[in-house]
Amino acid sequence: MGARLWQHSERDLKAAERLVYPDTYYAAAYHAHQAAEKALKAAHWYLRGEEPPWTHDLMKCAARVAESAGQLPPAIRTATARLQPMFDVSRYPSGDVDEPIPPELVGEQDANSAISSAKEVRAWVESLVRLPPGRAGRTTTS
Repeated sequence: MGARLWQHSERDLKAAERLVYPDTYYAAAYHAHQAAEKALKAAHWYLRGEEPPWTHDLMKCAARVAESAGQLPPAIRTATARLQPMFDVSRYPSGDVDEPIPPELVGEQDANSAISSAKEVRAWVESLVRLPPGRAGRTTTS
């Protein structure tokens, strides 16, 4: 399942990059969040050998991965903190009819920042899953 999530993460990132246009910035941000979420859940499967929690909270997902991989890098903490609000803002309009809808709330800078953050998360996950299972965060001295 981890490999499937990783593949889907890659496709979500490509979709995000293709959606960086006016009126679809919100969709780019949403797919960037999904790319990071699926990458973290792939790492969870790989490193922990169990189903990840059913949550869209990237900080919780990253913390679970870090339990097996060692300390959560500050850059990943920052990237997940930048991405998390994009999930909430990009999905549904508020019930308040006076508030703008997601396409009006997310701009080009937001979309590009989300994509950059998703790439950071994916790079970290990729570095973790290259390690033998159960060996994350450890180095050998020979």
